[in-house]
Amino acid sequence: MTDAKGTRRSAVKFIVKTEKPLSELDTRLGPVKIGPYQPGDEESILELFRTVFKVERTRDQWNWEFRDNPNGMHIYLGKLADGTVVSQYTGLLTKAKVFDRDVLFSQIVDSMVHPKCRSGLKKKGLFALTLLNHSYAHGHLEDECFQMGLPNPLAYRLGSQTCYYVPMTKAYVHNKAVNPQDVQTDLSTEVKGLGTTYQVSMTTDFASDHDDLWSRVKDKHRIITWRNREFWDWRYRKNPHFDYLTFELRDPEDGVLVASAVCRAGWLDQPHFVIADWLVDMDRTGASEALIKVCEEAARRSGMTSVKCFLNHNVPESRVFEDLGYDLEKTQFRLVSHTYAPEFATERDLMNEWYFSLGDFDIV
Repeated sequence: MTDAKGTRRSAVKFIVKTEKPLSELDTRLGPVKIGPYQPGDEESILELFRTVFKVERTRDQWNWEFRDNPNGMHIYLGKLADGTVVSQYTGLLTKAKVFDRDVLFSQIVDSMVHPKCRSGLKKKGLFALTLLNHSYAHGHLEDECFQMGLPNPLAYRLGSQTCYYVPMTKAYVHNKAVNPQDVQTDLSTEVKGLGTTYQVSMTTDFASDHDDLWSRVKDKHRIITWRNREFWDWRYRKNPHFDYLTFELRDPEDGVLVASAVCRAGWLDQPHFVIADWLVDMDRTGASEALIKVCEEAARRSGMTSVKCFLNHNVPESRVFEDLGYDLEKTQFRLVSHTYAPEFATERDLMNEWYFSLGDFDIV
């Protein structure tokens, strides 16, 4: 979005950081100081997570999600004098190419405040101050360019009031029904797309030449979140929560990797075969069509009744699914974002040009 002078501006007023926010606050539990995460805070963070969300998370799960993320972590905490964590504002960091430079995106997750320290939606409450301290430290182009997320209705309602969410669009997935009884006798090592034959392999690792494919795809998009081998290895292979299937296609003539998809059988407690990530060299005739055939056969073999894929409908990769009989199906989620650098890129820029998939979010 631009103004009359051609200057980029955000769809809403962005978080203004002209003054450093307060970092201390009196609460019902005592004085709280707000500051960045320090090693050793993990156990108290996990205890607060159990208190707020009524869900158990192990130390190994926390280590994978935050400590081991190859892009680092931005965590701000409110702590009592004895070190007990009573508030947190954090995000999962991912690198992204935006126009002509690399920046960081942050998916806001696990933001919380102890029930006894809540003050509704007050602008100077503990949660708000934890958020503002985080934003003051990290919310700028050179550090954390965008917040983004795919919240469910409850998280969206709360986030839009407290986290400066800018609604981009309701989330629609490409959906196609499949019949598990139509499974093929043998899983072929070759597949054709638009008359072109490709070699198929299912792997538990990512190929050594994965980054060559990633580089070719990245160059074709103005805005795309990172899909290099290091990040996919952390995001999928080392993920302690879920098991994924990875399929790769190669040109039988030169052996070049032309396409890769990461999938999961079962999603949202339903028999959905979901494509978490999709990386295809669109210059290779029929590669997309061939990989979709592979995913559909894998879905049938897994006993699933549908295949789903979430891609920005403005990117050409999305239109291939539409051409092959996939319908857009509305989900409960809503795509949101917030820019910290509206002079560089806005939420509308993301909506128009961002290449995203379900794997960019923590719901798959």
